[in-house]
Amino acid sequence: MKKQITIKAPKSLKECTPEQMIKWLLISDKIKDNTDNLIQMLEFQAQVVSIFCGISFNQAKNCNVDDLTKVATYLFQMLSEYEYKEPSEEIDINGQTYIFDKDVGSWTTGQIIDMKLIEDITQEPCKALSIMYLEKGMYYCQEDSRGKVINPNSKREKIFREHFPADEFLNFFNFFLHISKSRSLAMSSIRILKMMEMRNQMMAELKTQNGIFGQASSTDYQKN
Repeated sequence: MKKQITIKAPKSLKECTPEQMIKWLLISDKIKDNTDNLIQMLEFQAQVVSIFCGISFNQAKNCNVDDLTKVATYLFQMLSEYEYKEPSEEIDINGQTYIFDKDVGSWTTGQIIDMKLIEDITQEPCKALSIMYLEKGMYYCQEDSRGKVINPNSKREKIFREHFPADEFLNFFNFFLHISKSRSLAMSSIRILKMMEMRNQMMAELKTQNGIFGQASSTDYQKN
C-alpha cells in the first residue's frame, strides 16, 4: 500500500518564492520540444509539482497520474496568468516596507558595484533583491555612529528568500533583464504554457489509450 501524500499548492504567484520561480524558468524552456512525448511531459509535470508544492521529485513521481496532471494543470494555469508590470516601488513584508528606486541615476555607487558583481541573477535572485529593495527611510549599507552597518544585505536576503512575492520578483527580474537572454527565457515560458493549454485534447486522447491512467487516487490535493 502506497503512503498517501498531501499536496498543498499555492493559491497565486504571490505565495511563491523567487527561488521557486528561478527553478521554473530554468526548466520551462526544455519542454517546448517535448509536448508530444507523454513520458517527458509527465516528468516535466512532476518537476513542476515538486518545485511549487514542497515535495521531492520522487514523491511527485509516486503520485497517481490523474492527481499529478490535475495539480500540474492548475499550476500551469496560475503561471500562465502572469503579465509583466513595472516593479512596485514599495513592498510590504512582515510589517516592514521596502523601497525600490527605479531611477538608475539615483542608485548609489555601492549598489551598482554589488549588482555588477552578481554574475548570474538566476543563481542569486534574492541577493539582487536585497541590493535594490531597501528599508523605507534608510539608505544602502547605512552605518551607525560606530561605523557598523545597521541594515546589512544578508538580513534582507534571508527575509526575501522566504517572503518576497514571486510576481513582484518576475517584474523585478524582467525590469533588469529586458534585453537579455534571461528575459527571453522568462517570457517564452509564458508562451509555452499557453501552447500547452492547446495540448489538453491530445493528453485526454492519450489518457484513454494508456492503461496506467484511471487508477484509484493515492494522493490528496488541496490548495492552501
